[in-house]
Amino acid sequence: MNSEARPRILPLFPLPDVVLFPGQIIPLHIFESRYRQMTRDLLDNAGEIILGTVLGKDKESLKETASVQSIACQGRLQQYQALDDGRYLVMILGERRVRIHPHIGQQLYPEARVEDLPEPSTFINDHKVLALREAIQNLKSDVELPEGTSAQQLSDILSMITPMSTKQRYHLFSIPELAERVETVLEMQTTSDEDTSPE
Repeated sequence: MNSEARPRILPLFPLPDVVLFPGQIIPLHIFESRYRQMTRDLLDNAGEIILGTVLGKDKESLKETASVQSIACQGRLQQYQALDDGRYLVMILGERRVRIHPHIGQQLYPEARVEDLPEPSTFINDHKVLALREAIQNLKSDVELPEGTSAQQLSDILSMITPMSTKQRYHLFSIPELAERVETVLEMQTTSDEDTSPE
């Protein structure tokens, strides 16, 4: 069995009501002993980590090993600060969507077997790209969008900044096809505009 065929096993950090998108950076406060060990291990390797979303009643099991949603974001440790009492402040950059499977290993912290989810090549027409850009600027006029920003990046940015429930945000995040993600998030903007328009 060659090394490329071996399943990848990565540390899993469950996050209640949080969805990490590719390109997004989020800060984490690491204080629990098992996750302190996880952070030390990240510092000793490539820093790859899975941030898994925990929804609904699954949040009640966070002290054990919470059930996370099967589509997650693979991230990478970008910065860290080790505090005097052993806690860590870390910054994680989201890199890609992945499918995860439970893995029982020897570590103190949860781990997951990781399956890549390649993004199929999908053409998004200029009209939809422009609609994504306009929707983002309407929500946050100070967001800078370079000319080469892809439809996938625009869709993810819009999904991150649009007011919605975590369950809705996760649904958007987990849609496998880019074209469907674009359609869904744009439809949400139309619905929102209709809800706020005067009678």
